[in-house]
Amino acid sequence: MSKKSGFKAVCAISFACITALGCAGSASAQNDADGFVINKGIAQAAPDAAAIAALPKEIKERGYLTIGGETTLPPYLFRQDDGITGIESSFMQALGQALNLHIKLINTDFGSMVIGLTSGRLDVAMSDFSDTAEREKQVTFIDYTKTGQQLIVAKGNPKNIHSVADLCGTTAGGPTGSLSLAIAQKQSEACTQAGKPAVSVQSYPSASASELALRTGRIDTMGIDYAIAANIVSASGGKAELTGDLFEPGYHGAAVNKNNEPLSKALLLAFQGIAKQGIDKQILEHYGVPQMRIDAPKMNAMAGQQ
Repeated sequence: MSKKSGFKAVCAISFACITALGCAGSASAQNDADGFVINKGIAQAAPDAAAIAALPKEIKERGYLTIGGETTLPPYLFRQDDGITGIESSFMQALGQALNLHIKLINTDFGSMVIGLTSGRLDVAMSDFSDTAEREKQVTFIDYTKTGQQLIVAKGNPKNIHSVADLCGTTAGGPTGSLSLAIAQKQSEACTQAGKPAVSVQSYPSASASELALRTGRIDTMGIDYAIAANIVSASGGKAELTGDLFEPGYHGAAVNKNNEPLSKALLLAFQGIAKQGIDKQILEHYGVPQMRIDAPKMNAMAGQQ
């Protein structure tokens, strides 16, 4: 199966899972001590002795890992049943179990994640956080799932947008600091170099704010991770639709300060252990996106690919 056909299957399965309303929890769900919704259909990760031994001393002594993540991104990370749930919630729980640490989650927008890591406010940044060659210049990624981008337009596609190449002369929006905005800006430069109108690129504080801008006609399109895109269209009441093929195949990762090699090593070992136990497979199958699984977690998987 090619990357493109694989990504198409993921989008369809994710959409079906979300619209079935049975993939992210229920009103009777229980929360763990860190505020995550417990998913009884996913096994707990066994403590990983090698990963625990690799942890920085100060993190082991304090007993918790501070993770920054955007908590308004269904199906990745969002509030439900008085707790935090979603694909990334399950990965965070597994990571804490493997490292024998509590997880302290701080709601962090994409534009603040790298700053949070370089300033020391965060130990890790994750939740639909795309590994890019540009970000790898500042932080280290431990990649554990694959991803792709999708364009969303108003119902009926009034501007006839079917690919990134069609963005010239349109208004595109997305969350501040997101990969989708970087793609739109790069395309705008390509448009002007070709003598075509630039893309008007508008940034918003969150995916939900970007979606509102699309529904109210302030932007013509937004590009975002395909699973989020399917969720937005499902919840739009027929006011939005997906358009074109998926693009920008890549990886989601847990980002760490580039100077913190011990933590990078510990996370790589932990995610590798989670994968060997098949827990990543359980998580992704539960949320209806099994094709997001990669053969094995790796460090800075996008290096040299962009």
